Amino acid sequence: MSSIYRKGRDGYYYYQTYVYNTESQKKDKKVFHSLGTKDLAEAQTKQHELDLQYEKQKNNNNLSSSSPFTNLINTQTIIVIFFTIIVTTMLNLYFFSNSIKRDVVSALNIEKIEIETEAKIKPELIEPIKTLTKTKNKNEEINQTQEIKPFHGKNNERTIPLIPEYKIERVEKLSSSFAQGKVYVTIDINTSNESQRLLCENLTERYSEFSNIMICLYANGQVGKNIANGINETVTIQEQKQFWLAMYTYNKVEGAYFDDNPTGYLGYNN
Repeated sequence: MSSIYRKGRDGYYYYQTYVYNTESQKKDKKVFHSLGTKDLAEAQTKQHELDLQYEKQKNNNNLSSSSPFTNLINTQTIIVIFFTIIVTTMLNLYFFSNSIKRDVVSALNIEKIEIETEAKIKPELIEPIKTLTKTKNKNEEINQTQEIKPFHGKNNERTIPLIPEYKIERVEKLSSSFAQGKVYVTIDINTSNESQRLLCENLTERYSEFSNIMICLYANGQVGKNIANGINETVTIQEQKQFWLAMYTYNKVEGAYFDDNPTGYLGYNN
């Protein structure tokens, strides 16, 4: 708290107050100022100005004295925050790593179980698969022998099969009691399988007196004519493979059978 007083010796007003003493760390340092005036009102105004000045100085001193402590607190806070971030990051990495390890182990265990299960199942399925394969192959063989191969003309366009030009070379009646017969026919070598089969079906209807009929188709060259007429003493196996085009059989019990590789029927493949 400041005060002003007037010296009786010269009549001027003086200012006095106590400020903070850095040595004693107390507010015990006395300060004097001459206000340079004999007027009380003017002296009070200057007192107020000095009070403001020392109050400001006091605030600056307080701020300066508290600054090291504040800096220390700020430094400690930064250090704590920094270590907190490091610890949190390490914990996250640790738990994340363990989570990945657990997922990998689980995936490996699942894969191992699937492999073991598959290994147990496979031996049980080997024989059924083989059986199915054999059955399938057998059915395919049957279908292949009964299949009529389509004929394709130019530009791979499908054409309607027609009965080709043919010549009946010979007809054999094998058994009158069983109505068995053979028909030997020559046709053009380039005739399609569909046309060949269509011809055989037509001849079966034509020779309906045979309940069991065999039709042999030969290429209409001289060798083919000789084979069809039973003149085959000088015919080689290669010539038979070349000129015997197809064989067709029919009876009411077994139905129709068409073979476009008849040399295989005799024991050698075309």
